[in-house]
Amino acid sequence: SADASTNNAAMTFATTAGPANLFEIQSSQLALKQTQTSDVTAFAQRMITDHTKAGQDMDAALKSDNIAAPAPALTQDQQQQMSQLQGLKGQDFDKAYIQAQVKAHDDAVNLFQNYSQSGPDGALKTFATKTLPVLKTHQQMIHKLAGK
Repeated sequence: SADASTNNAAMTFATTAGPANLFEIQSSQLALKQTQTSDVTAFAQRMITDHTKAGQDMDAALKSDNIAAPAPALTQDQQQQMSQLQGLKGQDFDKAYIQAQVKAHDDAVNLFQNYSQSGPDGALKTFATKTLPVLKTHQQMIHKLAGK
């Protein structure tokens, strides 16, 4: 079984990545209801698909590494962002959603890059390494949307 430092590193990664993944899915489901912009709709749809898969892949990696991470729940900060987004419509929504996605993906790319480089070897590290290019693609897409 994993030693304490390996377990700590994995747990820290999982308890940051899990909620981040959940935020992507929930905020993007909201976007499908609140936006009137086809670009935002297309991006949100892609987030739901890719992050649902990422969540499943991460669960499998945690199981494989014997790491009992708690089920992901939104952080207080993410809950506040969700409440803020729920109160917005149209262009105001798009602007806030895009901003939230830029920050979320900049953070996620950093998190996954660090773990794929310096995380302990195992299924979770393999997951981080395999998921990183997907997140980088999302990051490019959202920065492009933000620049429009």
